[in-house]
Amino acid sequence: MRSHAIAVVLLALALLSGPAHADKMLMTRVPMKADIAIEYLKSAIEEYGYAVAHVQMCDSGMKGFGLESDVYRVVFFGKIDEVRRIVAKHPGFAAYLPLKIAVVAERGETVMSAVNPRTFDAYYPKDREMKIQFGRWRNDILDIFDEVYRAAGGKVARRLPSNTP
Repeated sequence: MRSHAIAVVLLALALLSGPAHADKMLMTRVPMKADIAIEYLKSAIEEYGYAVAHVQMCDSGMKGFGLESDVYRVVFFGKIDEVRRIVAKHPGFAAYLPLKIAVVAERGETVMSAVNPRTFDAYYPKDREMKIQFGRWRNDILDIFDEVYRAAGGKVARRLPSNTP
């Protein structure tokens, strides 16, 4: 699981490097220290009906790649019945569940990022149920980001640009 978490963070960082890939990620910057932001994030995740499955520390692994930060975490979360239903119908999608949000401390602020679930639409072009699910996950993740931002004293989340509606 540790290598999987590191891979998620590296993927997030790689996609952050170019604006052409902005539509594949959901991101926000929160004016709050990461350890506090993570607690608000976990609370917001639970408020939206998800369970936090695990919080993976990736600090030492990321330092091994030369990336310096006080905090690198991946928060794994999902709805167990939803996960079971989707994996039963689409076993190959199990690798993408539970959902994940990468959390990185940066100069007294916190950057949170997740793969935009709508990215998977292309793999299920004829499966209306999956497309609806991806849209729900996207909206929930953005709303969760908003909740954390509001907890930091903001009125509306400052989402980083995305080309995806």
